[in-house]
Amino acid sequence: MESDLKRDFLKKFESEFGSVKEAEKGIEFILKACDESPKKSICLTQGMELATLLLSLKQKKDVVLAGLIHPPKNIEKYIEKVEKEFGENVTSLLDSEIRFEKALQVKSENKEESRKKLLVVVSANPNVVILFLSDILITLRKLSETQIEDKENFILEVQEIFAPLAHKIGIYPISSELNELAFKYSDPKTYSFISNAVNKTVKGVTQDIKKTKEKLEKELKKEKINYEISGRIKTIYSTYKKMERKKVGLNKIYDLIALRVITDSVKDCYEVLGIIHSSWKPIPGEFDDYIVKPKGNSYKALHAAIQSHMGNPIEIQIKTKEMHDASEYGMASHWLYKGGEKDSKFDKKIEWVKQILDWQKTSSDQTETSIFDKEIFALTPKGQVIELPEGATVIDFAYAVHSDVGNHCQNAKINGDIVSLHAIIKNSDIVEIATSQKQGPKMSWLSFVKTSKAKQKIRAKLQIQKSKTAPLLDKKVAQKIKISDKKIRLAKCCSPVPGDDIVGLKTTKRKISVHRIDCEEASESKGTLIGVSWHGSESTYKTELIVKASDRLGLLKDLLEVISKTNLGVSSANVKIAPNNTVQCKFSLKIKNISQLEKLFKKISKVKGVTNVYRE
Repeated sequence: MESDLKRDFLKKFESEFGSVKEAEKGIEFILKACDESPKKSICLTQGMELATLLLSLKQKKDVVLAGLIHPPKNIEKYIEKVEKEFGENVTSLLDSEIRFEKALQVKSENKEESRKKLLVVVSANPNVVILFLSDILITLRKLSETQIEDKENFILEVQEIFAPLAHKIGIYPISSELNELAFKYSDPKTYSFISNAVNKTVKGVTQDIKKTKEKLEKELKKEKINYEISGRIKTIYSTYKKMERKKVGLNKIYDLIALRVITDSVKDCYEVLGIIHSSWKPIPGEFDDYIVKPKGNSYKALHAAIQSHMGNPIEIQIKTKEMHDASEYGMASHWLYKGGEKDSKFDKKIEWVKQILDWQKTSSDQTETSIFDKEIFALTPKGQVIELPEGATVIDFAYAVHSDVGNHCQNAKINGDIVSLHAIIKNSDIVEIATSQKQGPKMSWLSFVKTSKAKQKIRAKLQIQKSKTAPLLDKKVAQKIKISDKKIRLAKCCSPVPGDDIVGLKTTKRKISVHRIDCEEASESKGTLIGVSWHGSESTYKTELIVKASDRLGLLKDLLEVISKTNLGVSSANVKIAPNNTVQCKFSLKIKNISQLEKLFKKISKVKGVTNVYRE
């Protein structure tokens, strides 16, 4: 059997990609990776079955190769070798697949948690989710031979999470088979009863179907319409669901047996429909025009249920080749019409995003988060899903896990790599936080954390007081700054401007120094910190802007021109020549608020040669 499977896989791989060299290298890799395992043969079989399934779904070579070499349990040991042998794309796919498998091995307390984990998979990469769901299907096919601790729970996850996800994103062959096998395992008696009834019905109408097909072919040839005709029998699961939904018996399921007619154009589809209605008696109420009004999953076709000359109900589905591929391959079919090379951006993932967001909204009552809009999903090493706003940092993640983790966060790793505490987290990242009881929150953290929880916990730990008189104090600060009250001053060490997060530092009983929240001088001061905020002001404030760039003729002129166009006053400009043909320009500016400065940052960063822009 293994040799037949190998021969079939290599033949299909060569037909799709023109050579078997990389496939053979993948097979050799599996054998070496599983060399110490008594189940080496099973490993290779699973890999080739998964790769063959991915080929049938018209996947890219990298995805097929990732599926081929994935099964070995010790694959992580070989990640570096995978990158050397198969490239960065295959390695990235495998790495993502391994991480998500680990996350899903941690049993969730509820379906919502499992749903979130799936969203992590989906949001990371369309290829990863296809690889992931294909792997689930291969496991389900061999469920009776597979050592899974809780098979009942696995089947439930297939029914409630994996199959609906596969259907929603349009991987119809996978969703159909997942539902079919899950139904067979979860309710074997009902499955067997309906299966026997369907087989009996099909056996009784086989000759009728054959004659109907022959007559239709004759009529289509007469009208000189290009066509392909094939037959299909409705799955047991789909049949059961339709009987349940319509509350009818099997004899009232008119699309149990269907003929598919594939034509060249939409015009031909309607011509075929006319031929069918003039040759057979339509069943009243059983015609659907999904070309004019596609299904929610974008399925398009004409469905006409007719009564054969022997009185049997037969559905005839009429589609163009493109419609057929969309129904068979779903999302992957979009790549088939790109003129050869598969578009990695998938039309900027517009369709993907719309479908996933739709699935997300309909699969849960909690519809406020949006993985491609304002929210990201990251994982702890133990598989806990952490929801964060876009732009959230390691410190935000730490506080989202637990207040103590945030307060004592010392260092962190993202996907195994050491990162800074202000590193921004991306969708699907696995974040590991190391803590120390000697570590405490720093004032500077407030300058980059995103979540209100992190800000509140940091303020509380640092004992930044917000007394009952704080609103009055805030107002007083804003007013007195405006009229230059000598008792309240803006700190020169950090030059805060409206829009900055600020804190008040009581230097004496009557004097308050206003600092930026990330000011180290304020953080290290022994004075009392008080919460303050900005109020409307027409005043201008001094700030220092640093621009680093490659030295070139006309650089200072270009920078000053950009600044002047923003209507900001320049008090002074200083240029220092640095090593390696670089320069550092320092500008003293007068601005009204932080938004003016942010706009200037964006414009200056676009000036030729500029490598960095920041405030002093």
